[in-house]
Amino acid sequence: MKYVTGMATVAAMLMATPAVAQDMDADGDELRGQTVDVVFADGTRNSIFFGSTGVATISNTTGQTATANWFVRGDELCLQSSLATECYDYDNRFVAGRAYSLASDCQTAVWTARAVNPPRQMVAPTTGERG
Repeated sequence: MKYVTGMATVAAMLMATPAVAQDMDADGDELRGQTVDVVFADGTRNSIFFGSTGVATISNTTGQTATANWFVRGDELCLQSSLATECYDYDNRFVAGRAYSLASDCQTAVWTARAVNPPRQMVAPTTGERG
């Protein structure tokens, strides 16, 4: 079995960018430990598991896998292999089960997160009693 090679193949497996007006703090936390399914215009299907340590595992339907580092830089979600880096517009959080048509410089694909982590709750610090 031939290992997944070339950035074009990895990039084709990497397409992931949410475009949803839910939370303007798009920092990738909703993706940690979650999987996004990707369907390309030619019918190719892949999935991307966004590991909590910043490593993504990209799998295709034939069982081949590739890894890439994933990170958020400004308003972009980026995936970086040893060959290249692909970044996608990332202004808002993914919503589980909602399909989004997303484009990179290479191609367009439909992305659907299987599940997402809830937004982190910001808790105001409490002040103790003086006394």
